[in-house]
Amino acid sequence: RRTAEPLEILDTLPAETTASESRRKVLEAVLALPPKYKDVIYLFFYEGYQATEIARILKKRVNTIYTLLSRGKALLRQSLGGEEFE
Repeated sequence: RRTAEPLEILDTLPAETTASESRRKVLEAVLALPPKYKDVIYLFFYEGYQATEIARILKKRVNTIYTLLSRGKALLRQSLGGEEFE
């Protein structure tokens, strides 16, 4: 696929490496999620993997990945401002 950096290194990147302050806030919110949600959200939205690929990578069922994505997005909505992002 592509060369990816570990999630831990993203916290150390200077602000100018992200496109905007709002993208930086979203990334920080993603990294603050519990690991089971963070991993799935990151792989799906930032690395571009499909749910079936994530299921294979994490050794989970595809339906579990969809559930984790849904719940993770709900947590992000709450932490980023609620209805504004729906």
